[in-house]
Amino acid sequence: MMPFPIMVDRALKILLVDDSEFILQRIQHLLEDMKQVKEIRTATSAEEADEWIEAFNPSLIFLDINLPGKNGLQMLKDIRSKTTIDPVIVMLTNNTLSGYRAECMQAGADYFLDKAKDFSSIPDIIHQTREKLIAGSKFN
Repeated sequence: MMPFPIMVDRALKILLVDDSEFILQRIQHLLEDMKQVKEIRTATSAEEADEWIEAFNPSLIFLDINLPGKNGLQMLKDIRSKTTIDPVIVMLTNNTLSGYRAECMQAGADYFLDKAKDFSSIPDIIHQTREKLIAGSKFN
């Protein structure tokens, strides 16, 4: 008797963090019909996001830079240095000054998106993230 192959769930668990309900709904609408997406959770503050990170263990986080309280850049640094998870992190901003991009990438962001024009790249990010998850590593 041949053993059945073990099926590992490689669908993405995504956390969306933004204080704008409009942005949260826009991204969620883009993601909800994608077969690579298993679950989506949303947070409107860093404190709420911290709770979801612990409870939900997301494989991908969309993170706004300008959040009330602790900003997204500090949250990015905290995730990279203080947590045991290693999600793909996409920074979101309306302020695309080159300094922000460089600082976010240096702090450990995997992607940096301009909210005004880069949402069309989200499906590619989802596909790339899932492929890397299937391969067993975040980035080769």
